[in-house]
Amino acid sequence: MTKKVAVGFDYSHNNKLTIENNAFTDLIQYLFDSDFKLGKIEAGITYEKLNAYDIFIIGMPHLGKLDDYEINDLVKYVNEGGSLLIINDGGGDYDNKNNLSELTKNFGIIFNSDRLFDNKNFSKDNSHPLIKNFRSHYITREIHEIIHSNGCSISIDDAFTDENNDVKAIAYSSEKTSWHRIFNGDSWIDESEQTLAVIGVAHYGIGKVIALGNLSLFSSLDTSYGIRAADNFKLIANMFSWLLNKANLEDKKIKPIFLTIAIEQDLFYWIKDMVKEGKWKNLEELINFTLKNTKNKINEGNDNID
Repeated sequence: MTKKVAVGFDYSHNNKLTIENNAFTDLIQYLFDSDFKLGKIEAGITYEKLNAYDIFIIGMPHLGKLDDYEINDLVKYVNEGGSLLIINDGGGDYDNKNNLSELTKNFGIIFNSDRLFDNKNFSKDNSHPLIKNFRSHYITREIHEIIHSNGCSISIDDAFTDENNDVKAIAYSSEKTSWHRIFNGDSWIDESEQTLAVIGVAHYGIGKVIALGNLSLFSSLDTSYGIRAADNFKLIANMFSWLLNKANLEDKKIKPIFLTIAIEQDLFYWIKDMVKEGKWKNLEELINFTLKNTKNKINEGNDNID
C-alpha cells in the first residue's frame, strides 16, 4: 500500500483558503474523500516544511507577502519534484496586497492587476464570465465551461519555455465580448481585451505548477459560480490529478498514477462498506487488487470474466 498523498496549505500569509473556512467545505470534503492527508504550514514557508507535502496550496494571501527566502524555497521545492497550486483573485497582486507574481514569474506566469468581465457570456452578471475557450490539456479533459467569478487574468512568458521548463495558458476569456478593468499604475481603466488567459500551468524541473486568479471557483457558498457551478468541480478534480501524476522514480519504485474516474453509486457504497467492515484498508487497496486480479485472468486467457 502506498502512503497517503499529503496536501499542505499555506497559513503564513493571512490566506483566505484554509481548511477550517466554511466557504470551502466542499473542496475540503473532496480532499478527505480522496483519502488525502491535509496539513498546514504556519510561521513561514521553508524547504524542510514543504518536503512533507506532495502538493502545496497557496490560497489567496490577503495583506500578506512572501519573503525572498520563502520564494527561493518554493522554487527549489518545485524544481525537485513538488507540486504547487497558486490562487490569486480579482485585482491580482495590487488589489489583494500580496506579491504572488514574485513567485510565479519564476515559472513564466504573472497575475495581472485586473478584473475580468464579459457582457454576453456570464453566469450571474458580467463579473462572472463563462470561460469556454480551452487549450487541449489533461486538466481540460471533458471541460466545456467554467465560471471565472470576480477574478483576474494572467500573462504567460512564452520565452520561459526551454528543454527543461514549459509554461502555457490552458483557459481563455471569450474571443469577442470579454473586457477587463485594469490598474495602470495610477488608476483603474476599462479596456476591451479578448482571449485573456485565466489559468496557467508549468513544468519546472521535475515539478508542476498551476496558477489561476479566481478564488471563487473553489467556494461552496453559491451554486451560480462556485465549486458546484458549470464544470468547476470537474476542473478542480483534474487539477489535483495532474499535479500528482509524475513520471519520475522514487526509491526505485514507480510512483502511482492518480486518476479521477466515475464509479457507479452502488459499487462506490459497496466499497465504502467493505472498508468500514475492515475487509480492506482503503478504496485504493481494493481497487488495485481487483484490477491486478482482472489483469492476471486476462493474461491467462480467461475471456469469461463477469
